[in-house]
Amino acid sequence: MNHRSADSRVMKKVSGRAVVPKSRILKVALDLFSSKGYEETKMSEIARRVGLSVGALYLRFRSKEDLCLELIRDQTKDYDELARRFTGAGVDPVQALGDYIEFCLEYAFRKKQLLSMFMREYRLHFIGPLRKTFLKSQHRIIRDILVAGAEKGVFRPMNYDDAALMIFAGIRGVILLKIIFGTGDAKTMSKSLFQLITDGIRKDTQ
Repeated sequence: MNHRSADSRVMKKVSGRAVVPKSRILKVALDLFSSKGYEETKMSEIARRVGLSVGALYLRFRSKEDLCLELIRDQTKDYDELARRFTGAGVDPVQALGDYIEFCLEYAFRKKQLLSMFMREYRLHFIGPLRKTFLKSQHRIIRDILVAGAEKGVFRPMNYDDAALMIFAGIRGVILLKIIFGTGDAKTMSKSLFQLITDGIRKDTQ
């Protein structure tokens, strides 16, 4: 029996008509949004590139905004779940902070197209709430790591909210350096940033 893989990357046939996988549509949309920009990309161009009529594309996605939001959800669906591994009982705060920074950089460097789109389309009204939600969730994770470290006596007492925000900003800065200038790699840069941060907050560096 001739089995086809679930991700054959070819169009399936249903009732004699080609059905384009959602993953294919999202990939083409990401390519266009990151290279041309959201405003300059037309639904008709996305439809043409994936081999659909414009009407068929609108049956799958109600609007270009809906398509863009689905793209973002698809690209980031596992991020929060993975990031939460670095908090909780039994986690070494120092190790967790280093691992979290490295995870953030490695994940971001793999998603350069998506981040390029975020940078390019900073003023899109529907992306703003997503950014705020992301900042809030990551700020909480970093803050929890810092609090756990202080409670265990390995980090100094500090303003945890401000410190978490500055660490988040440092991570974003490294990511921007990579996207704009192509500087460094995730492992080396995460170690350098971790060293800079822990030199300031660890008790044993006093």
